[in-house]
Amino acid sequence: MNLHNKKKLALVISSILMTSVTGFSGATLANSAKTDEVEVIQVRGIRGSVVKSINTKRYANSIVDAVTSEDIGKFPDQNVAESLQRITGVSMSRNFGEGERISIRGTSENQNRTLLNGQAVGSADWWVDSSASRGFNYTMLPSEIVSGLEVYKSPEADIDEGSIGGTVIVRTRKPLDLDANKIAGSVLMQHSEISGETDPQLAGLYSWKDEDETFGALVSVFRQERNLRRDGIEAWSWSHRDVTLEDGTTIDNVYTPGGGGSAMFTQERIRTGFSLTLQYRPSDNTDVTFNALDSTMEANNANQNFLWLPGYGNSQYTSLNIVEHDKVGKFAQSGTFGLSPDGNNILDETKIRNSKLKTKSYDLKIEHEGELWSSSYHIGVTEGSGGTQTDRSVGWEGNAVHSFDASNVESIGTNYAKDPADGNNWQLGFLRYDSNDALDKEYYAQADFERPVDLAVFSKIKMGVKYRDHKRENIRLRSQTRTDLNWNLADYSFAAPSDFLSGVGTNGTLRDYAMTDLAKTRAAGDALNWQYGLLHDSNFAIKEEIVAGYVKADIDVEGMRGNLGVRLVETQQTTGAYVGPADAKVWKEEDTSYFDILPSVNLAIDLDEDMLLRFGAARVMTRPDYAAMTNATTYNTETRVGTGGNSKIDPYRATQFDVGYEWYFSEAGIFSAAIFYKDLQSTLGNNTQTEVFDGVPIEISRPINGPSGTLQGLELGFQTEIVDGFGVSANYTYVDGESKDVDGNDILIPGISESTFNISTYYEADTFSGRISYNYRTGYDTGRAWPGYQDAYGQIDASLSYHITQNVTAVFEAVNLTDEHTFSYQEKGVEQALTGVYADGRRFTAGVRFNF
Repeated sequence: MNLHNKKKLALVISSILMTSVTGFSGATLANSAKTDEVEVIQVRGIRGSVVKSINTKRYANSIVDAVTSEDIGKFPDQNVAESLQRITGVSMSRNFGEGERISIRGTSENQNRTLLNGQAVGSADWWVDSSASRGFNYTMLPSEIVSGLEVYKSPEADIDEGSIGGTVIVRTRKPLDLDANKIAGSVLMQHSEISGETDPQLAGLYSWKDEDETFGALVSVFRQERNLRRDGIEAWSWSHRDVTLEDGTTIDNVYTPGGGGSAMFTQERIRTGFSLTLQYRPSDNTDVTFNALDSTMEANNANQNFLWLPGYGNSQYTSLNIVEHDKVGKFAQSGTFGLSPDGNNILDETKIRNSKLKTKSYDLKIEHEGELWSSSYHIGVTEGSGGTQTDRSVGWEGNAVHSFDASNVESIGTNYAKDPADGNNWQLGFLRYDSNDALDKEYYAQADFERPVDLAVFSKIKMGVKYRDHKRENIRLRSQTRTDLNWNLADYSFAAPSDFLSGVGTNGTLRDYAMTDLAKTRAAGDALNWQYGLLHDSNFAIKEEIVAGYVKADIDVEGMRGNLGVRLVETQQTTGAYVGPADAKVWKEEDTSYFDILPSVNLAIDLDEDMLLRFGAARVMTRPDYAAMTNATTYNTETRVGTGGNSKIDPYRATQFDVGYEWYFSEAGIFSAAIFYKDLQSTLGNNTQTEVFDGVPIEISRPINGPSGTLQGLELGFQTEIVDGFGVSANYTYVDGESKDVDGNDILIPGISESTFNISTYYEADTFSGRISYNYRTGYDTGRAWPGYQDAYGQIDASLSYHITQNVTAVFEAVNLTDEHTFSYQEKGVEQALTGVYADGRRFTAGVRFNF
């Protein structure tokens, strides 16, 4: 941050703080802080969790939803994102059958924030070609350490900015709030249906405090394994092209694919780590808390894919079957490829990866309650690091006439003149090693001060400042490509599993081809001498210095409560990437800064004893994804698609309004309705163009600043206990997004599912409890060239518990009971242009939980 901007921000913050303090100097101060009369609830079991979550929502000053742990170490779902998706207005994206990222009220995943005890959490991705996202990766967060989640849909000035959709605050436990020598944990086994593997899921927690209850320690440890397999049919890069057949005939403007294949992905996930909380309370008015989280996920994986690639080896179509489509015009429903003049036109490709991720967070908070002012001081650091340490690209090639057929929805058929299952037909065309290492790190320091006041409608004033030093880096290496090894697939292969793509596709789907023996190929390849160099185009570095200050006043009068505040934020940003021609790449950095004034108001008005009317209004912003902010590019020379960034991307800003109604008709019952409106200053667009890399034309998708737009929607929620021990909850969210391109045509805003629906029922008795849940969301545009448009998806999950003793409970959980498949296609309304249909299978977990 330059000196001028620092002085400018300091003067603005100082002026607000001084005005706030002097403005209240003549007010009559309350003798002590007001104590909210909130019922203290002992959470135990499903109903206890429901009641606690309802009370969190009821007594919040802003529009908040919550999920609470059912017991110490027992969250409603093993995956935190899967619990969040049951909240009204929250939708989730799955990756390999497991919840990974969330969206709130139709916004993109990167436009929402996740904070651990109010602070950022570093996050990285294991996949070598992942775009660096601001969206939090929930697979790195063990549910056992979570006591509760709060989803803020309307902001408050003292909560970190950076979200247009909403902010999730993950809460962990404190040892002085628990009994001394508390022990809890679980011993579970999880069975994944498609892989056929059964893996251990272990977790334990111990909490201690001294007799005076002035010092306590809580430690959690966990180790969770999962062997997964995903079967899929893929295609990509459908677009309008001019096609020249082998006989010289040219067909203009045909909607054709860029390639596809039958893919089997396998992965072994091993998540280990610990969390530690130390708490010291030397007096009634001072509390010191230290939190540490260290989580590691080993994610070794492999992807096998027998590919058809138009133009591979300079082969050409010999024929195309074209039908008229009402949305895209001339649609290539099927086609046949001739022999390659260069010797090979078919690729059987395998990726063998060693991947590891780490998330660390160390946070110290000191709270002090003085006679008049209360204060808190926060310092910490968080880091997400890792990625793919070794990515082996193994390409087996052959030359044969072959064809594809996209006449069926959720399937692509293929036919080959040579048997794909005969390894003798396929020779090693290339072997290449890559690696990708990411770093996401933030240092922060924060100070907050508050005091009671008695001035008009205001009962308390709070103010604070925060400094963040954040960096995100990506280092991509690539080796030389070996084409001289003369390996034959017959010597390095095994037969495809007999159940590969069972229940997916049609009779023409390729289900049997020679798959690479991973261990043998890895051993032979690793024994070679590899020399790496920078893959310049995929390297970048981002540095952000963020200074924020805020003032917030709580409102508390008869029949109304809430808050009014403003947050001031300056962001100083430096982005760096390699630019220039391929033989003369140079590192270039660009600096920019921007200043945001973010006012907010939240009101809760008592209509009567059990009914509330809520109102919220705010100015909000979010920063672009890391990968979108630089000129770095990721290329895939085999599939001939890639993604790139754009250093000219602006932050996204919006003005939002919320009106809500809540009726708390019983201790475990609520009806709620809310309407929201977001006026988006800009949206995210996509520009796809062909770029040449290593002599190969590749279609690269880059983000652009899109036009302004609006998001508006309706949320409905209902929850009740029907009879003693039996309850039901349901919610529905409708979102409508509107934006137009430069020609005035309607365009889709990424991430919006028009409708999201959840329903859960539970039963709880003295010894037995159970729950079954259904979650559904309509299709949405991902905002990326691949996978394009994600089709509607619904899933049923269930859990059962039986109390063997007061302290030991047998549990059984099932995920995706009806074995649903995910399906995506290039653009809405063109279902035959498949980009992916995947089977992740069911997962079953059984074991015991203990609590002493």
